[in-house]
Order: sequence, then C-alpha cells, then structure tokens
Amino acid sequence: MIQFLVDGIDQLDLALDQLAVRDRNFDRFALMLVDNIVELTLHRFAQDRAGENDLWTTLKKPKLGSKPIEAALGQNFDSKVKLAAKLNLISDAACGSVLNLHAFRNTAYHRGLRHEGILHSLSVFYLTVTCELLKAYKPRFWSWGSSDVVSHRARKYLGDLDRTEPAKRFHAAFQRLGEVAASMKPTLAADLGADMEKTVDETDTVIQFLSTDSPKPMSRDRTLIYAQAWALAPTDQGEAFARDHGCAAKTVQGYVDWLSVEYAWPAKRDPIPSWRSRLTALRRETDPHRALKRYCDFMKQTDGLRATLNEAGAALDGYIQDQIDRARGK
Repeated sequence: MIQFLVDGIDQLDLALDQLAVRDRNFDRFALMLVDNIVELTLHRFAQDRAGENDLWTTLKKPKLGSKPIEAALGQNFDSKVKLAAKLNLISDAACGSVLNLHAFRNTAYHRGLRHEGILHSLSVFYLTVTCELLKAYKPRFWSWGSSDVVSHRARKYLGDLDRTEPAKRFHAAFQRLGEVAASMKPTLAADLGADMEKTVDETDTVIQFLSTDSPKPMSRDRTLIYAQAWALAPTDQGEAFARDHGCAAKTVQGYVDWLSVEYAWPAKRDPIPSWRSRLTALRRETDPHRALKRYCDFMKQTDGLRATLNEAGAALDGYIQDQIDRARGK
C-alpha cells in the first residue's frame, strides 16, 4: 500500500513539472497523469470496501451495500466516483467536478480536443482536488515491502520514510503538493468565462449571418427555428412527425415550412441574451466547483443547438460561395 501512495506522489510531482511549463501539450499530459491517479485511488478505495464486506461476512456483521461496490470495481469511472461520494470520501461538489474533469481528459485524449485557454487551469484545479482526495483516503493497512522503492520525486515530500507514523507523512506530502499547485495561481473562473464568451460570440455571429445573409432574410427568432427545421427534416424523427401529423407538403421547402410551424421546438427565441446572463453569473462565481459546473452545464445544454446553427451557417456559406462562382462563370 505504501508503494501505491509513493507512486502517486511521484506522478503528481511529475504533473506539477509539466504544468510549470505552461504549454498546452504539457498541460494535456499533466491532466492525464492526474486523472490516472484519481481513477487508481478510487478503484483502490472500492477494493478496500470490498475487503471489508468479506470480513463482515466472515464475522456475521452488517456489511455495506454490495451493488455499488461491485459497480465501482468494474470499468465504469462514474461508478467509482459515485461510491466515493456515497461513502463520504469526497464531497458532492468534488464528485461533480471529478466527473466533469474526467470528461475533459477523455476528449483531450480520445478526440484530440485541445481546450485552448482552459486546459492549464483545469489541470491545476484537478491536481488540487486530487490532493484533497488523497488526504481523505485512509488505507486499510499501511503495509511496506522489502522491494518497495521511494523515488527521488517522492522523497522530496516524504523525506527518509520509515515505518513510523506513515499516515502523517503522507498527509503532509499531499498537503504540500496541493500548496504547490495553488501557488501557480490558477484563474479557473476567468478562463472558463473567457472560453464561454468566445463560444457565445461565435454563435451570435452565426445567427446574425443566417438572419441577414440568407436568400430570404428573416428575424433572428425565425432564423433559429428554420435552422432547427432544416436539421430535423431529413431525420427519421422528422419524417415520423410529419407522417403522424398529416403533413401534406409536396416540396422540401414546403416540408420545412410546415415543420417550422407545427413542431414544438426546444429553442424558439434568440438564446444569446440568456446565454450572456449565464456568462455573467459564471464570472461572478468564486467557488471553483460551482464555476466548473456552470460552465460544463452550459456547454452540454447548448451543444446540440450550437452544432445545428454551425451546420446551417456552413451550408449557407457554401451556397454563397457557389453563387459567387456561378457569377464568375466558374
């Protein structure tokens, strides 16, 4: 067990070195290092609870609910985090943050998203959250093997580790790691706010482009509905709705016009004013957990609409370029 925690210190110190460079590629590496420590620690926590259940069964004493533990021992990261929150290893706020931060790690690693402008602050925040998790984690046994090795990185925080008071030594080490991360003065809320503002501004520009440069200019509210109607029209959902509600349109344009009136659109009005209000609320947030939640909630809740508008904008831009080429005789 001591080797497991020593390796965790080594990995977190390496992550601090990467963050000190302040380069997006190093920040991405740090995020992955930290996320790996979190997942391993949560899995070890679930193993500890499973071991206790086996002991309680032997002693014929009440045991913890087995289903959440079994789920946490599987591959699903969410189950591991939720067990930790259920058993008070982490707070509900930290639970939400870890789930969101793990999602950033996945998009950075699996989809190659760079998350420009926010990755550094996210990684520093994740490291501080991880240090709090490790301070709260209490191993079932403080076992030490003859083959265990304390690396130079870990020795910087632990000193000459012996078998006396290991809990205090490791608590102090994780405390120090958190303090070093905090000394980097992360600006999480400000960085999230800047990225959210960029997202809102880009969508605002797309809506205005669709509203004023379409072959038939229309209000921003109508533009919003028509963009959704054109996206829904070719889908199975759109065709089923038209069939079930007696659409008699004979042309694609007529079909889209009918959908724009008859369908219960989730977004009927220009969303930008309300989005800017949410941006203001984020920038006023002083708690990093709540700031991250506000940002992630916004990005998830608006993702579908933003994608629809961007696709409509790209289609209109292609149409305009085609008309320009035709006018030039190309």
